[in-house]
Amino acid sequence: MIYTSLLVLYLFTIFLCVSSYILYPMTIWILSHLFPLRVYKVKITPKVSIIIAAYNEEKNIEKKIQNTLSLEYPKDMIEILVGSDGSTDKTIYLARKHINQGVLFFDFRKNRGKTAVQNDLVKYSDGEILIFTDAASFLTKNALNEIVQNFADNRVGCVAGRMRFVDTESNLITQSQGVYWRYELKMRELESRLGGLIGVDGPLYAVRRDCYVPLANNVISDLITPLLVLAQGKKVVFESGAVVEEDPTRRTDQEFNTRRRITLRGLTGLFTHSELLNPWKNPLLSIQVFFHKVLRWFVGPLIILNILACVALANYLFFKIVLSIYLIFFLAAILGWVAERFGVKAWVLTVPYYFSLVNMAATMGIVDFFRKKRATTWKTVRD
Repeated sequence: MIYTSLLVLYLFTIFLCVSSYILYPMTIWILSHLFPLRVYKVKITPKVSIIIAAYNEEKNIEKKIQNTLSLEYPKDMIEILVGSDGSTDKTIYLARKHINQGVLFFDFRKNRGKTAVQNDLVKYSDGEILIFTDAASFLTKNALNEIVQNFADNRVGCVAGRMRFVDTESNLITQSQGVYWRYELKMRELESRLGGLIGVDGPLYAVRRDCYVPLANNVISDLITPLLVLAQGKKVVFESGAVVEEDPTRRTDQEFNTRRRITLRGLTGLFTHSELLNPWKNPLLSIQVFFHKVLRWFVGPLIILNILACVALANYLFFKIVLSIYLIFFLAAILGWVAERFGVKAWVLTVPYYFSLVNMAATMGIVDFFRKKRATTWKTVRD
């Protein structure tokens, strides 16, 4: 009886992990080819409001404003709104220098978090299309035209741009992000073909004003906003031609804290909007959210359970082999951590190293969630 229970636990945890990383992508690939969404695209120039929330971005804010002002789009159809979220450096002074160039600047004295600033800036804006972008992310010249053309299709409520990491070969952590990102981009392309992209990137995404829903301050906007658009019956798609460039995080602690925070805020957002996981109300959406997001976050705890089952069954040769594979994998992850510490580039270690890093961070984010921690305010992680 105990053997059967342990075997079921082993097989069940393996099945869930494989479902998230392999079976779900395969299913989306099949569906996207059977029922592809054909988005009607045509060059249109509705008024757009570019929303930029910034906290202690003195190194980037002027470059960001100049980058935004240089975009190819009719100047009379753009408004740029910059909000400082209680910055304590020179962000406020540097941003105010550009007010006479048509930039609307708002100095929010209290540090309330990115989502709160975005909510307020949307209130002060009047564009038909809301463009959300980060202060340390820089758009290519034609990014606005590329992203806006999707809104010619009335079915589309949200469009994600394509984030491109620059200088991904500087060390092992940036190499790892590059490898992971190529996998994630493929997933987004497949989900977009169904019109059901789950999650967008904060550095660049656009929302039809009529579809925008203000969020609680501790909710991650670039996950929950597109999900709420989907829940309204609109489509969320990916536009590969709308490119935004950003530096990757360069240190393990930075990436770990970022992933931990994302998991906490993601779980908080889904708990706040629990209807998104209701299979009777949102059947396809709830399945996508569960397999692409929730299950992915819980891979760490699932692996721990799987290892414990293998240890309990270690009298059998098969499980001794499985434990040996685990041991080799995690030794490679530790070697990856050591290599990153000493600045050694070892491509072969990127997968075990980054996989372990991301899942450890997500597991700590889950712990934070059940401990009822809040992650509302932010700090710059770039060097």
